[in-house]
Amino acid sequence: MFAALRRDFGFAPVTFSLLAASVVLFIAVEIAQNRIEDPKGASHVFGMVVPLHFGKDDDIKGPFALWDGPWWRWLRIPASAFHHANVLHLFFNASTLWLLGPLLERRMRRAAYLGFWFFASLVPLLPEYYLGTTPLGLSGVACAMFGWCLIERQYDSNIARRLPEQAIRSFWIFLFAMLALTAFNVLRIANVAHFAGVAYGWLNARASRHRQGRRAWVAAHVLLLPLAVYGVLHPFWNANYHALLGRRAESLSDGVPHYREALRRNPGLATVWLNLADERAREGDFLAAWRLLIEGLKHNRSSEALADAARRVWGMLQVEECDEARESLQQAFGGEAQEWSKRLRMSDPPASMFDRMFLREQPLETGQAPDGFDATPPKMGSGGKRPIKPIDPDQLDSAAEGRTL
Repeated sequence: MFAALRRDFGFAPVTFSLLAASVVLFIAVEIAQNRIEDPKGASHVFGMVVPLHFGKDDDIKGPFALWDGPWWRWLRIPASAFHHANVLHLFFNASTLWLLGPLLERRMRRAAYLGFWFFASLVPLLPEYYLGTTPLGLSGVACAMFGWCLIERQYDSNIARRLPEQAIRSFWIFLFAMLALTAFNVLRIANVAHFAGVAYGWLNARASRHRQGRRAWVAAHVLLLPLAVYGVLHPFWNANYHALLGRRAESLSDGVPHYREALRRNPGLATVWLNLADERAREGDFLAAWRLLIEGLKHNRSSEALADAARRVWGMLQVEECDEARESLQQAFGGEAQEWSKRLRMSDPPASMFDRMFLREQPLETGQAPDGFDATPPKMGSGGKRPIKPIDPDQLDSAAEGRTL
């Protein structure tokens, strides 16, 4: 066996080394999972992009390690390509790459081949992040090699012999079968990365055959790829991204503009409504806090956290403010206002002055303070001028994964 490995390494040393690195990484993650408290944190520690959240009562989630951190955080994207969900996932990718990789390595200079691997592990994954998924695995690289072979087999008889028409059809059947499995919720497959990889490899092979094509290909990498990566790191269209910026603000009042932008893009973030209402309550404007909570309940009818906060704010209102509060409830829920009045216990009188002084010191939000990330299923808040501990995406207990193969 070792003699065969040495022979293969001599024939395709770069391919062999990169596949070996992926295998070693998989083993390292599996070992680390048994040695840390959170079994889902090892992948993140070894560079993979995972969706994170702040606790079981939080609905703010996303790949925070990409959205906030040092400038080199974008390298987590190609690093994620070397991670795999299980042994079967690793086996299929490694076997495909061991078939296709030497075909490319034999025809490319070593530096060019390494560059192809790097960009093929980055480019196909980018559209998945724009769609809100966090892919992993080397299938994007394998698909890029397949796209490259679609062109090169027309000029190289060895590639045509290694990849006959039957093999090409089988590969296409496999790709479309993965689409079907995803459509029927059997597996979560990064189909966009697969087809983006095929397109990337095909275009690369086409461009490499003409001098002008090579220049245009290099220009596209230099000009367009940094913009695409920047968009992944700063997704201004994503409500969760703006909510994270609000959490990262030094004070709750500084985070308000970010929270408002987050709700403009997605009013279903109940925790953001809590933060905005908390800010108004701490300023002493309990009626404004009430209106924010009622508007939040309008968009999040099942949120018990918002309902509980509304009950507390109702107790903080002045007697003369109660009629306006009821009017806000009527405008929000119309014919359902009476049922909501019962749910929010609005038949109870407002609190006494002493009780209001006590309640004013209590933040509206529920759940744990933002001392770090939690791995429980995502289901936030800080208050006043309290300092907020900076978010550290590299904490071991921060990962909550939603893997897309």
